[in-house]
Amino acid sequence: MAHFGGDPGNVTVFGHSAGAYSTFGLLGASSADNLYRRLAGFSGGPARIVPAWWAEELAHRFVTELDVADNPDKLIDLDPASLVAALRTVCPTDLGVRGGVDNQATGVVLDAGQPGAAVHAHPKDVLASGSHRDIDVLLSMASDDMDWWVTNDLARFDPHTVDRITDEVAGWRIPRSRAKKLVEAYDQDGRTPAEVRAAVMADYLFGLPAARGALAHAAAAGTAHLLTIGPAEGAPAVHGTEMYALVGQEQPDRSPDQAERDTRIRDIVLDFATGEQTRLWPAVTDQPTAESVGNPPFEGTAPLLAGLDAVRHRACAARRRGDPSAP
Repeated sequence: MAHFGGDPGNVTVFGHSAGAYSTFGLLGASSADNLYRRLAGFSGGPARIVPAWWAEELAHRFVTELDVADNPDKLIDLDPASLVAALRTVCPTDLGVRGGVDNQATGVVLDAGQPGAAVHAHPKDVLASGSHRDIDVLLSMASDDMDWWVTNDLARFDPHTVDRITDEVAGWRIPRSRAKKLVEAYDQDGRTPAEVRAAVMADYLFGLPAARGALAHAAAAGTAHLLTIGPAEGAPAVHGTEMYALVGQEQPDRSPDQAERDTRIRDIVLDFATGEQTRLWPAVTDQPTAESVGNPPFEGTAPLLAGLDAVRHRACAARRRGDPSAP
């Protein structure tokens, strides 16, 4: 860093989606301590942790499906099509199942206790502990994050009925009566069942983990900012909508509205990375207050408050049962 003219004491790491989960995974990797000053995640945060035992099970299923369990080194000689086919066989193809609340295949492996372990603790637990209160964090989601799958993978994503969404949410160990009310809150404005499911999952897979991480960090005297990215003319707020801004490129034929949104996102990242806190909105305190960019269909924190209540209810019920997976 210093060799290239940078300040090794002022490093910002940021990423989008899987990159965001990996970014916040650094919190649980003690070997990375003191190597960064700020962390920013877009459509991903201190969540999506996979226990080592399940990662090992998935790996075993994968090499067994490819008939190389006796010699995994043979993987290097297999063609990509075979690898993709095997993944689709051993992992659910519906993203809501594969990477849902009971995450089955997406995220960072918590390998504490394993030889050569890298991640020793859940990132949110690290934030809550206060051990990294000197690290500033920025957590962001797109208002319609999951609509990418409605547009591009409808056949696998469509639940066909709202009742099936209620079944799915109740399967997250939320009482059915509460799950029904929660889904009803999203079943509005003429949404199709697929759009209702996408709206629920956008908050539960992206918004709530961001809010909970920010609140945990704030409670430990850390500085956390929440951001909601809404649509702009010609640019819906789906998964990846902010990538042009994050990598410093311009979408061909972008509208003035999108240009303004992209410029604002770029400036937020630069102000965050350079520590220009006065140019940002107030940090989170005891509520998940958020800034909005673009034109989100809701006020920055509105969908998160009811969701936080449902998650807390689920956590309390799980702890009463002695469930070790309680959030």
